Formats: sequence, C-alpha cells, structure tokens
Amino acid sequence: MRLNDDYILLLTKQFSGDISPEETTALSEWLALSPDNVRLASELRQAWDQSGSFDKVIHADLDTAFRQVQAKIRQSAPAPAKIVPMSRQILRIAATLLLLISGVWAYRQFTAPAPSNLIVGQTEKQLVTLPDGTRIWLRQNGAIEYPAQFAGAERRVKLSGEAYFEVSHDPAHPFIVDMANGDLVKVLGTEFGVRVSPGKTRTDVIVRSGKVFFSPRLQPEGIVLTARQKATFDRNGTNRLLVDKSASLNELAWQTGGLEFKSTPMQEVIDDLEAHYKVKITLQNSYMRTCPHTALHTTQPIEKVLESLALTHQFRVTNPAPGQYELLGGTCQ
Repeated sequence: MRLNDDYILLLTKQFSGDISPEETTALSEWLALSPDNVRLASELRQAWDQSGSFDKVIHADLDTAFRQVQAKIRQSAPAPAKIVPMSRQILRIAATLLLLISGVWAYRQFTAPAPSNLIVGQTEKQLVTLPDGTRIWLRQNGAIEYPAQFAGAERRVKLSGEAYFEVSHDPAHPFIVDMANGDLVKVLGTEFGVRVSPGKTRTDVIVRSGKVFFSPRLQPEGIVLTARQKATFDRNGTNRLLVDKSASLNELAWQTGGLEFKSTPMQEVIDDLEAHYKVKITLQNSYMRTCPHTALHTTQPIEKVLESLALTHQFRVTNPAPGQYELLGGTCQ
C-alpha cells in the first residue's frame, strides 16, 4: 500500500486546525478505505503531538510549503515510486512531515515577531509571575511587557509606571528592566522597586535587598545600589543622579502592606503616614518635627498607629473631620 502524498498535507492541515470542510470529507473517505490508513494517521498524529518544541498554531501557507518540500524530495530522489515495507514508508512520511513542520516553524521564527505578554495593573497591587519565576507586583496603571519564554544571555522586560520586583537568582542570565524613558536597571537577583513618573521625566529606584545597577539614558555610566539605597534621576532638574544611602523603605509600603521607621524625623513619619493611609495629619508642635521616631514594621489601621505614636511621645490626638487628624503637644524621647 502506498500513501498518496496529498493525504500528508490533509493530515497536517487537520492537526494544525487549518483543514476545510471539503478536505475533511476527503480525508474521512480515505481513512474509511483501510485500517492501515487509520493506523498510519494515528502514528503520524503521535509524532505531531510529541513535537512539543514546535508552535502548532500555524498560519503559514501550508500548500506552498508542502509543494516546496515535494520539489526538493523529487530533485534529490528522482527514482520511480515503488512499494516499500511499512516501517520505511512511515519513516518517509514522518521525515516529510518533519520537514514541513520545520519549514513552517522557520517561517514563523524569521518573519513573525516573537510572542510577548503585556500586563497592565488594574488594581492597587497586581502580581505577575514571569516564566523564570521572577515575581512582579504592578502598581495600578503600571505596565510590564515580557516574552512568553526568555531566550539568550539576558532576561529583559519593559516597564511603564511603578512596580516591585523579586528577581529569581540566575547569575548566567542577568535580569534587565528597560523603562519607557530609556533608563534601565540590571540585576542578578534581588528585591527592588522602580517608579517612572507619568511624564517619563523622573525615575526612582529603591533597593530592599541585593544589588542593582541603575543606568539612566542620559547618564549611562550609572551607579550600583545596595540594600536600603535609593537613586533618583530627574530630567526636569539638573539631569543629576541623586543617591540616598539610607533611604526609608516606606515607599514600597504599597507592596509590603506596612510601614517601618528607624530614627526617622517626625515630619517624615507623618509624610509617610499621610501617603500610605491617604489621610491628612497636622503636627501642631513645630519643635517635634525633627524628633526621631522608631517603630517596627506595622500593618495596623491609622488609628492604632497614631495611638502608639501618642503613647510614645505624649501626643494628644484629635479627629476634627473624616480622614483628618491633629497631633497636639508632644515630648521628644
């Protein structure tokens, strides 16, 4: 029994989902002719299913690709057709099928853009897990673009807005964040936050742990940042790269869910509380503005936080209106 080459095409189109109703009818009639046809179709289907490295969502012109493969086979082997053992025939068909799949795969690789994912944060904090295990928390309206699979020597993603990164450690494949304004951050494995202002004029990078290299587009020599360090590059200013070597990590509270203070001036404490809880706090005693305050990581409601602050520094707390608080008196400890 000799398998007509036309049915190789029909089987391939059926496997890829590109077969027409008329072709489906013709293929069904051929399958009904012999159990051998059904067995061959089943074996070819298994070969197709096991070729997991190929993308089976095929949109290339299969008819053209098949004709090109047939022409090459005839040029290299012009001998007349003859009956061959079943095993050799299966190998011949499988080889032809493999050539066809390879041709379509190459077509897609070199003519179509690499598949990628674009995620835009819809909530205050949205978790995205990348193919390498890296976890990214997008802040609302932030956007991250990354490939379906990382390939090559680097792991690159594109960021707009604000995000917090927990990068999977892989020294052989550095992780690079390309930002919408041309700045970039390069890491091997760490936890850090990145914020690009809506106008793309300012970039902030703050490191919780590990080490990162921050390279603004206008200052590519960049700087290496370690834990609890923050760098800011503002294009609206003097285009200088400013570094805070003892930064508060409270800018990351939107991701971690809590605040912490270590000998932090009271005015900065209040600023952080206002930003995190979205309230207004008035410090009536100006003398207390520079008073240092220390508190462990807390996720308590604002009322409990102010109660603790009052106990520590002898404040009297009032609540003149919803979302508004006043701190009266106070003693610097």
